[in-house]
Amino acid sequence: MKAKYIPNILSVLRLLMALSFAAVFILLPEKRWIAVVIFVVAGITDVVDGYLARRFGWITDAGKILDPLADKTMQVVALLCTVASGLVPIWLLIPIILKELTMGIGSLIFYKMFRTIGVSKNYGKAYTVLFYVAIAAIIVFDPWFSAHQWAKLVLCVATAISGWAAIVLYYITYLKGKLGRKNKPAHSEDAGA
Repeated sequence: MKAKYIPNILSVLRLLMALSFAAVFILLPEKRWIAVVIFVVAGITDVVDGYLARRFGWITDAGKILDPLADKTMQVVALLCTVASGLVPIWLLIPIILKELTMGIGSLIFYKMFRTIGVSKNYGKAYTVLFYVAIAAIIVFDPWFSAHQWAKLVLCVATAISGWAAIVLYYITYLKGKLGRKNKPAHSEDAGA
């Protein structure tokens, strides 16, 4: 096995963890702390595979698809489970699902236009960290959040806003970079390099 495939293997494991999270969360409601451990480990693998891919140049086209697919699958599964159980308000589904659909459709359009797949930026990572922290905290500290609904509302609103801020910044940055390169004159510094 080539080392450059390690990030892809971690992404596949994260897809399997999404299924494990759902199974434990639904079938063992009294042991949801196990689901939280799976969720946190999945988040850590997301950080690790991204770091390895960038640090050692182990970036592959398959990884550019697998990594966000695994990440989004874990997030959507966790969100659906927590909404269905009443831990998270149902309205949070709307901005997050719309964000993921917008991101997916936009990525396909960008691929058609530029034949490249965009990679995650720092603002996308910041949203992902906030999402993982929010969901894990709401599950672990359910009694406290149930008694302090305002705190849950603040956390959910912050998560939704950061998600939309991340996607807007992604599109602005990606389009600006791609269109800027596309319209760069032939005599520019990198011409013929």
